Formats: sequence, structure tokens, C-alpha cells
Amino acid sequence: MKTATKSHIVEIISKKGSARPVDLAQSLGISPQALHRHLKDLVADGLIEAKGSPPHTSYIIAGKPDFTKALEWFQSSSQPDTASEVCETRNVFAARLNHFIPLEERGLGKEDLPLVIATSGEVGNNSFDHNLGQWKDVPGCWFELQVTRKRLWILIADRGQGIFSSISQVVPNIQNDQIAIEKAFSETISGRAPEKRGNGLKYVRNIVTDSPEKGIACRSGSGLIDFGDFGKDCSSVLIDISDKNSGTITLIAWKLHENRS
Repeated sequence: MKTATKSHIVEIISKKGSARPVDLAQSLGISPQALHRHLKDLVADGLIEAKGSPPHTSYIIAGKPDFTKALEWFQSSSQPDTASEVCETRNVFAARLNHFIPLEERGLGKEDLPLVIATSGEVGNNSFDHNLGQWKDVPGCWFELQVTRKRLWILIADRGQGIFSSISQVVPNIQNDQIAIEKAFSETISGRAPEKRGNGLKYVRNIVTDSPEKGIACRSGSGLIDFGDFGKDCSSVLIDISDKNSGTITLIAWKLHENRS
């Protein structure tokens, strides 16, 4: 049974994205010992989960990823500090796609592995294809993987010109960010005319929607779109991002299954 204190703990973690025990104890005005009893119960109930190890443990809502660092990087009004998650060149990004391979041991099916790589590859390659010479400051893309409660989460973000600016080069009368992002995922259209490209995001959408237990959300400017069973869960991570940001941020979710080996 969830008490008022436990409900408050869940509320704080939900609003902040993650919280350390010391900060929770201070906010609630309770002893560390009492707090840890509540945390233990909430973990056992499957409502929250621990991330990291002491003395750097923090708690997040169970099943929801914590991309705080990536969101801060994406929304920074000035050039952000160097981060290991950033792939500054296409070759670095392509090499890091191999990070999916060990996830077969954590429940990513062999039939899903090439689809995850292809989906992520298309999204990440867009960061390079449509932003050459158009980076706000940091070239390349943020590429991060997380696993929570049998879900794989893949976040790819860039500080480029954004989907609206890219598509406006070939569709001058496009009205706003939302229409631009909808077109990007539903039509054969490219910001690199006259090249015969533009099927990449349609391909990504089809992979996600052709079978269950997948999802994707994409944010660019004020535009936000999602598809698939886990699409709304992805959108919930991106929905509070300021619409003043240039660039594009995409979150993909994929079901992991029990290892049957």
C-alpha cells in the first residue's frame, strides 16, 4: 500500500527524472533510515528502480529512462561541454552501432538486431546528411542506449538546423514545424534535393509500426510526432523540451525478451 510519503517520493522522482536519496531525505524532512525503508518498498512494488551504485545511486521511475544529460546537452543555449556520447563524425557513429550486438544477451532477439541497427542508423545518418555546414555549434549526434525493465531505449539528437529548415529547402511553402515533421515521416521527401533520397524516415516508421512492442518519438522545434506501441512513452520523455531549440531529437523504444538460451 502506498502511503502519503511514498506517493510524495514517486512524485518528486517523476518531476525531476531522477533523485538521489540525500536529496529526497532533505525534501521530505525525514531521516535517511526512514527514507531507505520507503525506497525499498517502492522498488519491491515495481514503482521505482535504482540506477548506479553507492555512493552515486539515484532513483528513477521504473521502466522510464533517464536521459537528463542528453536533454541538457540538446537544450543548452551555449555550446555544451564535450561529452563521450557525442559522435562527431559519421564513422564514429557507424562504429558505435556495434554496441547493439551484446544486447542479444539481454533479450534483444536475433531477428530484431538488424532492425534496431537499421532504424538507429537511418536516424543517426540524417544528423549528418542534413546538417553539413549547418551545425549550431557541435557537429555530429548524441547517441545513447539505456535498458530499463525489459526495454531498450535509443536516443539520438543533434544540434543542427532542424527538420523544418531542412525540408523548407525543397518545400518552400511548408507552414510549421509540426507539418514538416509529419511530412518527414510519411512522404518521400528530402532536404538534399536534387538527390533521390528521402525514404529513410518512412522506412523507420514502417519498421516500428509493422510489429508490436516498439515505439518512436521525434521532436524538432515545436513539432512532435510518435508511432508504435511505445510511441507515447517516448513522447513523454521529449514533450517538455523547449520549442525554441534548433536540431532534432529522437527516442526509440524496443521490447527486450527473456533470454531463452
